[in-house]
Amino acid sequence: MGCYGSYVMQSIYAYSNLGNASHLDIHHNGSSHNFRSSVEQKKYFIYSHDSSINADICIQSLDDHKLDYMNNQLVKQDHSNIYLSIQQSFPGEWNSKFTNWPVNARWALREWISFWIMDNMQSAYQYKAHAHITTGDLFNTDINVFPKLISRLGLTVTASDAIMKYNQQQWIAKQRYHNSQNKCNAWIHDILHFVDTPTPCNTILDEAYVQYCLRDCGYEIRCDGLNIFPATSNELRELIYENSDTDN
Repeated sequence: MGCYGSYVMQSIYAYSNLGNASHLDIHHNGSSHNFRSSVEQKKYFIYSHDSSINADICIQSLDDHKLDYMNNQLVKQDHSNIYLSIQQSFPGEWNSKFTNWPVNARWALREWISFWIMDNMQSAYQYKAHAHITTGDLFNTDINVFPKLISRLGLTVTASDAIMKYNQQQWIAKQRYHNSQNKCNAWIHDILHFVDTPTPCNTILDEAYVQYCLRDCGYEIRCDGLNIFPATSNELRELIYENSDTDN
């Protein structure tokens, strides 16, 4: 989920004898989901999130980008509807937990997510020894994974390397949620070390991840009624207190 499979499918189609094209349809939010619902996709591709060992192409997630993928899923697939995203991606958690949560305001939803976000990140994005590429490969401008993938499928490369490199750079420029996890980790460091920096949080998942990480470091946020997340590390630092129940 959120690991750029639609982009990979669209690129294989465009750069091979299947489509014999050079243009990619990338939404302003970085999504390739228009291709995923296209006639061409349905004709030539089958996609799945189960990453079967029998898959022709499997994309490996990276440990320090798991929050990125969750943001991609939320924004690109579920159009930033966090309630829909949770229901579709984690129906068990929705049915067993949130339906019993006493308050459904944004601050309460954020706190609830912060209690399970790390478990779901670890469960959803696991190591796959049979993967053919990593998500990091797609962002590495020194390599071009598509000729290899196209050849693996028994297809013929029809696009030039220059076209593929240009499209890659255009695609990367639109990936707003790339490095979400690393940016949030850096901000948590700033909060705890009295460095004033603006928030990197773009989604409620970013906010919940920060809340989880602070809790993991031994701090809670005075979050009751905090529907608007602090804009700077100094502002958030004023709202945290040490959690005596932790071992940190």
